[in-house]
Amino acid sequence: MLPRDLLIVSKRKGSIKPRYLKDTQIAEELIEIFKEYEGRKYKELQEKLDEMEYVNYKVVRGLSLLLERRCEFESISLIDGKKIREFLFDRGFVLSEEERNKIIDEACKHFNLSREEIEEAMFSDLKEEQIIKKFYYIPPLELIKRYNLSLTQTLLFDALEMLFTISGNYQEVFRKIKYLGLMYEIEGNEVKITGPASLFKKTRKYGVAMAKLLPSIINADKWRIKAKIELRREARIYDFELSFNDDILLPRYTEQVTHFDSEVEERFYNEFKSLNTGWEIKREPTIIEAGNYIIIPDFGFYKDGIEHYLEVVGFWTPEYLKKKIWKLKNAKVNITIAVNENLSCKKEDFSGDVIFYNKKIPLVAVIKILRKLEEESIQKEMEGIEKLEIKDEIISLEEKAKELNVSKEALSRIKIPNYCIIGDKIVAKKFLEKLKEEIGEERSYEEAKKILDKYGLTSRALDYMGYKIEWKGLKPVKVVS
Repeated sequence: MLPRDLLIVSKRKGSIKPRYLKDTQIAEELIEIFKEYEGRKYKELQEKLDEMEYVNYKVVRGLSLLLERRCEFESISLIDGKKIREFLFDRGFVLSEEERNKIIDEACKHFNLSREEIEEAMFSDLKEEQIIKKFYYIPPLELIKRYNLSLTQTLLFDALEMLFTISGNYQEVFRKIKYLGLMYEIEGNEVKITGPASLFKKTRKYGVAMAKLLPSIINADKWRIKAKIELRREARIYDFELSFNDDILLPRYTEQVTHFDSEVEERFYNEFKSLNTGWEIKREPTIIEAGNYIIIPDFGFYKDGIEHYLEVVGFWTPEYLKKKIWKLKNAKVNITIAVNENLSCKKEDFSGDVIFYNKKIPLVAVIKILRKLEEESIQKEMEGIEKLEIKDEIISLEEKAKELNVSKEALSRIKIPNYCIIGDKIVAKKFLEKLKEEIGEERSYEEAKKILDKYGLTSRALDYMGYKIEWKGLKPVKVVS
């Protein structure tokens, strides 16, 4: 974060946006200066930086401030400069060099130090006199990313409210919200954070807390932020928007790693992923409203537009269990509950499908529920297809399914007059008749295969045309009508 006076923004038609950096040239120059001045006094570094400020005062100051935070400072004197100053200033103003020397001599006797040591230690504890002991290097591009983040955080100091949506990273974000003491509301998939400017009394502390949430949000795979900004000394309220799709350099602080609350959850996740179910599984995929609370389900399952969730209830304190049951009953979506059988609860305590487990969540039971959902969806899709017209001789099953907005599985089960489904293609029977004429009554398997490949058909088409395949050992050699 940066001081407000270093914030640079652009305003247009009621919208506001920080002036983000992309070019690393200034960052490269400043980093080299900090490296060069390692071991020298801070005031010498400042004098050098002052020479750079003609380029862009606020940018140079902002980048320099971030680099300063990567410096380790130390006093050149081991003597407490504050105590020496207090001793000297207690003796009043001096009007001549003689009076100054007299007071310095008194200090030498009092602290048992030489004149040089007193002079050196007098202001040694002040930052300007300190030595840059160590500068911790940062790549120019990373510095630009952190600068852009700091600009955004500084702008959010004056937010009336902030709304955001994220894909993934829910646990980190909501842990951070709770830790920072931020007030929030859930509106569908959107989270609304009430900002410091909307409170009865604006507080910098709340604004800083709101800005500290930003790194967790941008750590998500996909994210979008919208905010209402009320700048100081301006009556107008500005709109600010930013998303992962914008061409803005921003940092990602941690590698996205899948975390689990227990070995039971981790084992289930890995075993499910190893199966060829056709369902995609995601860990903590979304947020679900449950009254005034939210649920972040442990797992989400996705296939052909179908979504289903699994919540694992393995923790057993009475207070936790009571709150968890209430949340699940008030959730606005169907969730399968996997309950540790050692808990003092029964199936009737929950709504929806309930699976009890001991040491392992039963995969078969979960897959059975998903298959049921899939079958219900397929039947509904099939009933919704009122009229099916196909003019092509050959068309991709996937292409036609997309056109009808149904799954491939639903379309493949429908009987289409004068057409048959071969592999991933819908093929006209008349075309198969022409294809049979092209192949002839007898042909080598290799030649027949080349003809099929020309039309994107598999060898299953030979069965539909009434061909038999002759084999020589394990190798197909001829097709015969």
